[in-house]
Amino acid sequence: MSRTRHLFTGRLGGVSRGIYESFNLRLNCDDDPACVRENYRLLGEKLGCQRFVMARQEHTDEILHVDGSYAKKDVYDPVSYVADALITREAELALVVFTADCVPILLAGPGVVAAVHAGHRGTSKQIVRKAVREMGCEPKQIRAWIGPCAGACCYEVGDEVRHAMTAAMGQEAVPFFRGRNLDLKGLNRRQLELEGVTDIDVNPDCTICLHEKYWSHRYTKGLRGSQVGVIVLGREEAECS
Repeated sequence: MSRTRHLFTGRLGGVSRGIYESFNLRLNCDDDPACVRENYRLLGEKLGCQRFVMARQEHTDEILHVDGSYAKKDVYDPVSYVADALITREAELALVVFTADCVPILLAGPGVVAAVHAGHRGTSKQIVRKAVREMGCEPKQIRAWIGPCAGACCYEVGDEVRHAMTAAMGQEAVPFFRGRNLDLKGLNRRQLELEGVTDIDVNPDCTICLHEKYWSHRYTKGLRGSQVGVIVLGREEAECS
């Protein structure tokens, strides 16, 4: 495969068992490591790429530029770096962000790709806007994909979240609250638009509503695996940059 490709996984199609059945990609849990490794092998088979890069996600606005030296030899190899967005200009490197209600956002520009994890804390820190700027290309050249996450239908938040969003975005944030519920996808889409990105695809699925299809932290009360958003820069695009 030589062209850029991306995907968002769900909880079906893997080999994990028990509460992790079946396509669990979470590493810091009690799933059988042999099953998780096989799930990653299956993921790599779908992508045509077995070089995975991932970071410790801690709901920050930290962005890490990576190359092949960050690729894991084994998915269980520990990482010391914290980042909630990854950017690369190196071809055939799979950037991975984990989610189970938060928003996975994948970005592709000329010769550069990014993977972003945005929960309500990352969204209030406007991490996706920062990632767009870090990519170093014109926003109108960027294509964005917003993946499945907790939807406005189900995602109830407290007053502190409303205050954080309005502190960050002012009145721009107000239309994305539905009573006590928050439209995280809509907020991140609006942040992309404010940054100048116009080509945006939004997956309509809610991970809480569709908990049999996706991992949901809220629905399972934390007893869960994780899905991922993953993007690979193709050689053709890297060579044309």
